[in-house]
Amino acid sequence: MQIGDDQQDVQHSIPDLDNVNIKLGDDEKKVNQMSSNTVSQVQQPQQVAIPIVEMPPKTADPQFLSQLFHCLFKGLAMFAFFIPEGLLNLTYCFIIVVILSAIDFWTVKNITGRKLVGLRWWSEVKDDGSEEWIYESQVANFVPNPFNSNIFWFAQFGVVITWGILILLDLIGLRWFNAVLAMTAFCLTGINFLQFYKCRGEHQKKAKEYMTKIGLKAIQQW
Repeated sequence: MQIGDDQQDVQHSIPDLDNVNIKLGDDEKKVNQMSSNTVSQVQQPQQVAIPIVEMPPKTADPQFLSQLFHCLFKGLAMFAFFIPEGLLNLTYCFIIVVILSAIDFWTVKNITGRKLVGLRWWSEVKDDGSEEWIYESQVANFVPNPFNSNIFWFAQFGVVITWGILILLDLIGLRWFNAVLAMTAFCLTGINFLQFYKCRGEHQKKAKEYMTKIGLKAIQQW
């Protein structure tokens, strides 16, 4: 009887293994939770304020139809100018060249200049009789398509130079009629080129002011 009592006391002194496992499990959960919180705090990136810079709008797609008409009337006027006198009367030649040059002047001023390079100019007469030149352009951050821009400026500059050379050659050769006709075409194309060049300068000034404001804004945000 005494031995049995001793065995019961020993059994009561042994801890319950199930309860020990449960307690250890709870402790492991707490440790895992604390470690996961620590890792998440370490891995969380710091929020850095990144300055927002407005990018230029997408460049306009190549305007093939505008490119065609931009060069078409210039070429036709030049072609009519070189038609021999035996095939075309001088009077008719003068009328055709002037009409084609006038059509080219209007087309470039109102359509192709706006389509290809985003520029447009015109003049207004004020109440006091003075004339005011107005230069219109796209938004400051507008970037024209490089191919459109090259076609526009190359054709405008090329035709002005060509008419100027023809004037000199006709004056040297004492061909007064051809010289007057070349001067008429030169004036029409030259006025267009000069005004678009001034309009381009105004747009570049506007673009520089815009980029300066964007740079200052980015520095302030940084």
